[in-house]
Amino acid sequence: MSIATRLVACALVALSLASTPSASLAEGSRFSAAAQLDMTNAYYFRGILQENDGFIAQPWGEVYANLYSSDTGLIRDVTVGVGVWLSIHSKETLAANGPHSIYEADYYPLVSMDLAGGFNLLTIYYFYDSPNGAWDEAVQELNFKLSYDDSESLGLSPWLNLAIETHSTSFGPKSGTGLQFGIAPTVFEADAFSVTATAEMGLSLGDYYEGIGKEQTFGYANFGAGVAIPLGDTFTLSGTFK
Repeated sequence: MSIATRLVACALVALSLASTPSASLAEGSRFSAAAQLDMTNAYYFRGILQENDGFIAQPWGEVYANLYSSDTGLIRDVTVGVGVWLSIHSKETLAANGPHSIYEADYYPLVSMDLAGGFNLLTIYYFYDSPNGAWDEAVQELNFKLSYDDSESLGLSPWLNLAIETHSTSFGPKSGTGLQFGIAPTVFEADAFSVTATAEMGLSLGDYYEGIGKEQTFGYANFGAGVAIPLGDTFTLSGTFK
């Protein structure tokens, strides 16, 4: 968030233990939840290095409420939710006060809309905060992520995300707008495990990647693979290599 180091290629190794997304809190309930714990050796935020030393844990949790469902029409499902995401560093990255190990805490409401044709529009308003004081003011950002379920054809799982900084900035002196897009096809799937390939790129549409006195359109690109191993009906163990 606060280290403005531009990266052309990202590298990380992560392990995660996750609950099944949108697991129902009660039979027939409109309410559901998801929780996950990621462990990584390096943290990059859209190509910007945050920390690559020590132990890094990144737990998150979300609670959802389904407002609308239909088998016909343009809008097939509307779900709202709230979430929190943490980045906890053993190296106490840029800590100015306590809690020294909690480098980042993100809070966000979200609205998910399933659309006809296999499209999903996910709208999230992020508050990027630093409990340990690595940066002084919470950055606020509005995100619109459009994804497409093409599992019945090419199976590339393409997506794109428009990120609009509305208060303060993650990179440089000005609030900006960025665009990220990528694919995540499943290249192998069995009962025991599945393998997913990933490719992603991030660009600045205006003041998102700012160098010293110069705007940079290209932000980052990365390629990788993920392995997911289901542990019963509730948990999944996954590793991501980029």
